[in-house]
Amino acid sequence: MKPLSLFIALAALLAATPLFAGDTNAVRVALVFDDGPFPAHAPKLLDLFAKEKVKVTFSLVANRVQTNAATAKAIAKAGHEIANHSYSHLHAKACDDVTLEREVVEAQKIIATNSGFTPKWYWCPFLEFDPRLDALAAKAKIEVYSLKQVVVSQDYDRAVSAAEIKRRATTNVKDGSVILFHEWREETYEQMPAILAELRKQGCVFLTFSELATHNRSKQQPAKNL
Repeated sequence: MKPLSLFIALAALLAATPLFAGDTNAVRVALVFDDGPFPAHAPKLLDLFAKEKVKVTFSLVANRVQTNAATAKAIAKAGHEIANHSYSHLHAKACDDVTLEREVVEAQKIIATNSGFTPKWYWCPFLEFDPRLDALAAKAKIEVYSLKQVVVSQDYDRAVSAAEIKRRATTNVKDGSVILFHEWREETYEQMPAILAELRKQGCVFLTFSELATHNRSKQQPAKNL
């Protein structure tokens, strides 16, 4: 093979080789799937992610976990992370103190008991933060996950087309981003192989919430003087 041809072949091979979390040039992102578990949707996603060798985070609603415990357990068994997404998906600011405590603290107990996975993170419904959440999360022995740098696919809006879900999920993605989807949206599942392929072209590697939080915190640590 001529040197130029060999160079082109090697370049193509490197371009096709997936990056890993430890690679300097990797764009580390976490995919999160809200509002489940749904027995009609989660298993298909689990099969897809097993085939793609991707781990994601499922943010589960406790009253759905109570009804669909087997699906929640299947998510955990597949090696994905589970986040606490409240008891019944209410707007935090509309809740009185007692109700909001149930949404966080009681939800944590229900999700852990019924899924076999103890969440480390509270993921706010509607991406809405309330100042009371930090104390309640601490009471539940978890943390409120950062709402900074979230890429929203907007798949919760049925007026948003499948092609637009893909475009939104793959636009302005930066190192440390969370990309938000919903487990129940059929078009999201249909577009997911193309979404993963496009994100990989952009140099993305896929982490769980906990893995991404560790990475983001490491970036914030001041450099040591040599």
